[in-house]
Amino acid sequence: MNKKILNLNKPLITTYPHHANLFSILDLDQRSLSWIFHNYLLVILHHDEKGGYGLDLCSQYYPWHKFKLATCPMLITRVYQKEMILSKWDFHDFLVELINNENYIYFIREFADGRSHEVFISGFDLSRKEFLCHDFWNGVYGEKWIPFSEITLKRDSAFQNEWSTDYLNGVWAIEKTNQYKEPNEFYYETVLNFSQEDLLDILKEYIGMSNNVRTILRKDNRYLGLEIYDMMTEMLEKQKNNMVGQPFAIHPFHLLYEHKKLLSLAAACTNSPTVKKESDLLINEAFKLRNLVLYCNHCIAEKGIYKKYEAIIENIMKLKNIELAMIHALIQHITIE
Repeated sequence: MNKKILNLNKPLITTYPHHANLFSILDLDQRSLSWIFHNYLLVILHHDEKGGYGLDLCSQYYPWHKFKLATCPMLITRVYQKEMILSKWDFHDFLVELINNENYIYFIREFADGRSHEVFISGFDLSRKEFLCHDFWNGVYGEKWIPFSEITLKRDSAFQNEWSTDYLNGVWAIEKTNQYKEPNEFYYETVLNFSQEDLLDILKEYIGMSNNVRTILRKDNRYLGLEIYDMMTEMLEKQKNNMVGQPFAIHPFHLLYEHKKLLSLAAACTNSPTVKKESDLLINEAFKLRNLVLYCNHCIAEKGIYKKYEAIIENIMKLKNIELAMIHALIQHITIE
């Protein structure tokens, strides 16, 4: 076979590669959605003393903020150590063989100038000697055909990363499965049966009515759920006098927007018109906030105009209040039912 492309879906979450690649593999059937809701409805913030910060999504189950791909029961992941691959195979032949056997591929790619970055591969074309790769091209997640000669495994990687270590130090082969993994492993029985009661537990954790996850994450200097908005504004105030002329980090605002869409999808199980109205408003405000940041970055790049910190902070707090109202309406609806 000279050419093969594995099927991918439009991902629900695209903010970071470890989101977009995982979500693009999953079929959005009920068991996938159940697992996604359990693992991606909580938002966390981490920061440093200088005002730098980032947002990500975490699970209600331990390990809360770890890389999720290996724990997904709809996928089988196999790790091939780089030493084994390079001692026995031509690297590109090895990748082609994996794809021929219905495996998606994920690893750290090395560039000619010494830089490295994650790469996700879903196809090959032997006649053109190219792999179909997925990443952020010009700020947008998508696909691009890249020559074999530019796809090189990083040989000296020895990363110790909180998200994972094995995929950073070799090659992950990822295969879909129609069979559940062992039911007692990683709470699979629970996470494949998402209910309104599960949603209620997550919402209570999100707004601080319960603190099982928050207490542990705080030890790692992380903030959870609704409290991220106050920390975002605090970090932006710290940046105010130190980063004049520098663009805003767009990832936190894009993640907020995608999270609100996912939260709305989970809330749809209530079939409440009030919740639906509040969810639509929340998504719209998150979208406006993200676009405001994009606009400010454009003005900085094109015109050197000073950042509009006050406008962004005002919109962050507006989003917080809308989300709180939506969650209270959702909790009330579930509790009454």
